[in-house]
Amino acid sequence: MKTRILDITPNRLLKATLTALNVSLNVSIAAAGGLLTTSCTTSSSEYTDPDKAEILDDRWSETDLKKTASFLVDQVLARPWLQEYKTKNGGKAPVVIVDQIENRTDEVIDTKAMTDYVQDELINSRKVRFVSDVNVRKRLLDELKYQNSGAVSEKTAKKTGNQTGADFMLEGSVTSSVHSKDGGGEKTVYYLTTMRLTNIETGEIEWTGKKELKKAFKKAGFGL
Repeated sequence: MKTRILDITPNRLLKATLTALNVSLNVSIAAAGGLLTTSCTTSSSEYTDPDKAEILDDRWSETDLKKTASFLVDQVLARPWLQEYKTKNGGKAPVVIVDQIENRTDEVIDTKAMTDYVQDELINSRKVRFVSDVNVRKRLLDELKYQNSGAVSEKTAKKTGNQTGADFMLEGSVTSSVHSKDGGGEKTVYYLTTMRLTNIETGEIEWTGKKELKKAFKKAGFGL
């Protein structure tokens, strides 16, 4: 039997030690990188005050919606048309229908939410009365037709011809224009929301109002 002699010269021993240290170092770096990645991608969330004004970017926001709608509601209720109508009609509040506000911008703006906000504010003011919008009235008409088709008892069927007609229609639109400079680093967005109140019987425009918003946005640079 031959005896195997191991080479444990100083050079061979030093090389093996360095190799082991290198492997250990690579493992430590990989582990640290994993922890760093995990910590960088960790996110958190919390409830904030919905009435707090926030500007996160240059796009239309819920803050813009509330500021614009509140301003226009206050304006339409403060104009002479309202008192003039009440004086002519024994103090009775006018009946208003709100048409959906149009979005004439290049952005995705929830004008349905804005229309609902305007309607809610007007109803809660108790200064005007409301009837449902066109879509709801069509569904109501379908229900009335069904109730008077003979399928529902005469005692519980609601009669046609008793709905309240609106005196005025409130409608509006949102437009915007964008200006940028310095290769897009600075941008200004101008929003214009206009609304008008029309007498349904005469076709006369009783009130018009507008709200302007101008937002300046500058991209922040990042560097090491």
